[in-house]
Amino acid sequence: MIWIRLILTFSLLQPFHVSAENAPLRIENFALIDHKGKSHELDYYLKMKGVKGLVIFVQGNGCPLVQKRIPELSRMNATFQSKGILFCMLNANPQDSRADISEEVTKFQIGMPVLKDEAQIVARSLGVERTAEVYLISPLGRRIVYRGAIDDRLSYQSAKPAATRHYLRDAIENLLAGEEIKPAATEAPGCKITFPKYPKGLTYTRDIAPILAEKCVSCHTKGGIGPFSMSSYRKVAGWSDMIAEVIMTRQMPPWQADPEIGEFSNDCSLQPDESHKIVAWVAAGSPRGEGKDLLDGLKLETPEWHLGEPDQVIALPAQKVGAEGVFDYRYVTLDNPFDRDVWLKATEIRPGNTRVLHHVIVTSHPGGKRKESQWITGYAPGTQGQRFPEGSSVFLRKGHQLRFQLHYTASGKPEVDETKLGLHISDKPTEKIFKTAVVLKRDFRIPAGAPEFTAKKILPIKKSVTLYAINPHMHFRGKFMEFEAVYPDGRREMLLSVPNYNFNWQRTYVFKEPRKLPKETQVHIRNAWDNSANNPYNPNPKKEIRWGEQSFDEMFFATLGYIED
Repeated sequence: MIWIRLILTFSLLQPFHVSAENAPLRIENFALIDHKGKSHELDYYLKMKGVKGLVIFVQGNGCPLVQKRIPELSRMNATFQSKGILFCMLNANPQDSRADISEEVTKFQIGMPVLKDEAQIVARSLGVERTAEVYLISPLGRRIVYRGAIDDRLSYQSAKPAATRHYLRDAIENLLAGEEIKPAATEAPGCKITFPKYPKGLTYTRDIAPILAEKCVSCHTKGGIGPFSMSSYRKVAGWSDMIAEVIMTRQMPPWQADPEIGEFSNDCSLQPDESHKIVAWVAAGSPRGEGKDLLDGLKLETPEWHLGEPDQVIALPAQKVGAEGVFDYRYVTLDNPFDRDVWLKATEIRPGNTRVLHHVIVTSHPGGKRKESQWITGYAPGTQGQRFPEGSSVFLRKGHQLRFQLHYTASGKPEVDETKLGLHISDKPTEKIFKTAVVLKRDFRIPAGAPEFTAKKILPIKKSVTLYAINPHMHFRGKFMEFEAVYPDGRREMLLSVPNYNFNWQRTYVFKEPRKLPKETQVHIRNAWDNSANNPYNPNPKKEIRWGEQSFDEMFFATLGYIED
């Protein structure tokens, strides 16, 4: 059975530092990436037709008590998968990288995904202390119906010739039969897992506020795109359970790139230790601590222009947006305000109403000739303008018209949006021209109910270029998209992977170090859509889906910002 990047969220009503005696009896939804860089969702699989339960085995590289359990676990996987029981592993060892785990998977022929809990949030929420423990989860209420050892064959430095008690096998059979599971918990011998230690405890003033100031407040401020302002301890503590939940589900910060592929200058994600601290602090009751509140009085009101006052501002006509419903894309075409050719050093779209404006795409073209259009700039939640690399610019020809694509979503009340485009102009032609390659594929038909329908497009690099940024784009059914460079010498390099695509955040991923792509390189772009009923965002799983501009249609679309060498 196919697994794709697991999002699982754990109940935050349980204490974060738990033991086997007071471990949670139920799990909610949480998010992790497996050893192959794929994403999985617990609710997604538990709601699939025919699924009766999930087994999670705590794995750790090099642990003999784990390695000796793999053959039996693999046999059980083969036996029970057809009966609706899914199997996966959880690795919370800080010393095990995904590459290390992949080697262990190959060496021991592990035939199930190993989910990497790099922040150790999932393991700590479950009360995990050692490897080799197993959890059996029922879809009914997401209850943990059994936790402990697979059987009684292994112990520390000793082993029976054969097991006499088959705890997990019996628990699964009882679950399938609808019978009571006894025992519901046993001791599981395994290797100790090292967790962070906070001898002084965690407090808001000392540990949490600095993280929020660096990673969160730029959006969660007065006038920002965040739904509330992190302006004081009182505000943060009042939202603390929600903050922990969206970190557990990886909804926040809104950064979908695989953390082990590439480095990006606009990376807004939390580091594993930062995620761990925040969730642990919330579970401990969100204590304030001594000293000054760093966020109280912090002046971070959203500036009118992030890149400074533009040389030219183009105001769009006011757009009225209804209180509810799904809206067609709107298109506004305006005459170019310049009586000459201009070179744009930077562009910034200032959204007039962030509650309803989802994205803006600006292109230029000769009057009435849209097929000759050129990409100018774009906006999506989280973007703060685009300053092109030093010595480069986007060329805007005299007489070209500007075309604005506007996408709105309802907020629950009637709204008005008055968006502006700010342009920063070079006084003279720049040495280099920044260009945007648009890659799209229209000839696809996504079957009704398909849980993972894939497509591929190859972008040939005809001249040597320096690649600066990538933006992937799909709609509600978008599942993942990845970009791989295949160089002329046959070498392959993954440039970007977005394993859990989220339509609500149209991120442009800007490389920290631009990538050199020599002539005859190919960029392989692969994606998948989920048109099944298990996709909670799917507008209509019973319909075959084709290319279309509406959110309830689909797209295979990407842009790559580059300069020819």
